[in-house]
Order: sequence, then C-alpha cells, then structure tokens
Amino acid sequence: MIRSNMTPVQVASAARKDVGQVLRHATEKHSDLERLCTKLGKDKQEVRSGCFTSQKGLQWVYVAAANQGRVRIYPLVWWATRKGTCAMQIDAEGPAAFFQEHVMHRYIKRYLRGGTLFNALREFHRYNYEKASQPCDYKGDRESYTAVIDDGYVAGEYLKDDAIVHYRTYYDMPMGERRFGYLRPSLDWRQLMATIDFERVARRDTPHFAWGRGYLMRAEMGMAA
Repeated sequence: MIRSNMTPVQVASAARKDVGQVLRHATEKHSDLERLCTKLGKDKQEVRSGCFTSQKGLQWVYVAAANQGRVRIYPLVWWATRKGTCAMQIDAEGPAAFFQEHVMHRYIKRYLRGGTLFNALREFHRYNYEKASQPCDYKGDRESYTAVIDDGYVAGEYLKDDAIVHYRTYYDMPMGERRFGYLRPSLDWRQLMATIDFERVARRDTPHFAWGRGYLMRAEMGMAA
C-alpha cells in the first residue's frame, strides 16, 4: 500500500517491487495481442487498457499496445494524498514519470463527468502512456522537459539523482501549442522509437528519447510466480 506521505522516490521503489503482478495480469488477459500484432500494418496499432489491484493494495491502471510485431505494457500506479490524486508510470528502462496533484486534477476533471474515477484515470493513461519527451525551457528548471502527448503537453523537471521526471503542469492543445507547438512533430516518430532496442544503461543515464517505453510483453509474464 502507498501511504499519502511517501515521497516519489519511495513510491517508485514500492511500485517496481510490485509491478510484476500487473504485468502478469495484463499478459494473461490480453495474450491474444501477441498473435494480433504480427498481422497489423506498419502504421496500425491495437490499444487496450484496464485496472488492477495488487496483493499489496497498490492501485494500477495499464495500457497494452500492439504494433509492428511487438506488444508493450505500460503500468501506471496511482494514489491519494491530502492534496488530491498522484500517479506514476513505471518502465523497464529509464526514470519513472511522476504526475503531481495539479496535473491529475486538471485531467481528471475533464474525464470524470459521466463516469468514475477509475474511468478518468484510464482515459488519462490512454492519452499519456506513449509520450515524446523533449528538453525545453519550462520555468527555468535545471533540467526541464516537456512530454508531447495526443491531446496536449505535460511539463516538468528531470530529477536525475532520483531517476524521476516530475511533471508539474498539464497544458491542453490550445494553451500548449502557443508555448510548445514546435515540439509536436516529435510525435511522428514515437511509435518507431518504441521498436528500437537501445543499449541498456543505468536508469538515470537513459537518453530522453528512450523514456516511457513500458515493458515488452513476454509469454513467461503470464506464468505463475
């Protein structure tokens, strides 16, 4: 269980110890994606999502995406604090992506109407799991990055010593285009980058173009631990 007073570093550590459960769940539930992905065209993608609660009480939302012969699972853990809801995406390589309360509040508010919190979180992750992160000049932070997503931008700072990208603000398309519109072409190559195998390095040294690539689905993930 994640406590409201835990730091992002502590949450990332707990989530990485727990992530195997959500990976096995997603693999078992969507095992047909491994067969389907070989039949998809070059620019086609099959995307599914779901929710999962682990044995230790961690609340997960995940996306399973198939394209170009591969299936990747993107796990996102979320928890409540006194200020609202936080979320963190954990990946096999690179830093964790931490979305603070302000980001989640703006996004959940958009998708909560007519649904539940779980639905809002699923929608948040479906539009955010596949990001194109680029350096920027956001608020003069030491290492500022903006993640370009389908329906906007999330901006923040890379805390290299902690191996965490701390996203502080969400910009919708109209607002974000004025400030970060020059970064939008980076979305054109994000799916291609997901098919490339980069040299494995320490999380904090992973280049920004290899962040947020989830976990490759493997058949053994669906086997009992």
